[in-house]
Amino acid sequence: MTSRRNFLAVCVTAPLLSLPPLWSAKGAGVDPTSPDLPVVTGLIQDAIRRHRLDGVAAIAHHRERVLYRGYFGDIGPNTVMPVASASKWVAGLVIMALVAQGKLRLDLTLEQAGMVTGGPAADITLAQLMSHTSALPSIGPLRQDWRYPTPAAAARGLPKMHLIGQPGQVFAYAGVSMEVAAALAEQVGGADWNSLFRQLIADPLGLSPACRWGEKWGVGGGLFATPDDYERLLLLVAAKGVTRQGLRLLPADLVMDMERDRIGTAVRKGQPKAAALMQGYGIGLWCETVLSDATCPVVSSAGAFGTLPRIDRGRDLTILLMVKSRLPKLLDDWRAIVQALTDAADAHTP
Repeated sequence: MTSRRNFLAVCVTAPLLSLPPLWSAKGAGVDPTSPDLPVVTGLIQDAIRRHRLDGVAAIAHHRERVLYRGYFGDIGPNTVMPVASASKWVAGLVIMALVAQGKLRLDLTLEQAGMVTGGPAADITLAQLMSHTSALPSIGPLRQDWRYPTPAAAARGLPKMHLIGQPGQVFAYAGVSMEVAAALAEQVGGADWNSLFRQLIADPLGLSPACRWGEKWGVGGGLFATPDDYERLLLLVAAKGVTRQGLRLLPADLVMDMERDRIGTAVRKGQPKAAALMQGYGIGLWCETVLSDATCPVVSSAGAFGTLPRIDRGRDLTILLMVKSRLPKLLDDWRAIVQALTDAADAHTP
């Protein structure tokens, strides 16, 4: 077993990187430019063996250093994967980019936007749509694909939707509300959702052409991305809206506004079992912890297929885990890997 002294030496000598390495061998293991944290590598290899996983991508940055980067099995930096509900965080970035342009407001109501005239849905705000507190019906992705296959279809269906409570007073994790938010975005942006994503976020970040929403699971769950794509997205958020090339895509205050709990005292009527320990929800992301001022120092947006993006603001630590599997069976493994990476970050913090 590697001694603590050697472990710390590896961490302290981690190279500063501003861009992903040129090394791109699929499933080759730990990137040669990254420190090999034996505990982390062992946990990943054990998870692959026990769950018979096709592969795992694990990437962590700490204070602008690459803390760990590894690709195992059939997953490499350019492997295209469905990220399920990790899509929600990225959808939030598109919405906030339109807010930054002055085309949307988080307090904009559906009636003000001309999507409904009176009725119980009139006062639903964009912030509520993006935080699952709108009280719009909570339905599964398959049924949603059938009833509301596009944002426009969800907008047309608004008059017939029966609210499950008072907007702002209930929390129900689902995709319909975000589909309506996407319809608002298309309305003010003058383009379809994927085009807005490319214009506002993907192209400035240099994301691959494969990084886009497919035809299933809606805006809240239909994004496809490579590990390299999602790493760039996550680092944009970690840097509060600035790309690694120094281009500001989002104002810092809007990024931080995403990381405020919007649930508050609302009654939780539905959420995944995997989210049982989450204390709140912001704009497209879970708040793992919530402070008294509603800010969220640790945020994440796990997807049902196993993708886990996470930012720990207090430690300046970003973690991305990607796999083709089911999240529930991997929860304990992911928590152990997150803890090991957190320990590694703490080990070389002055």
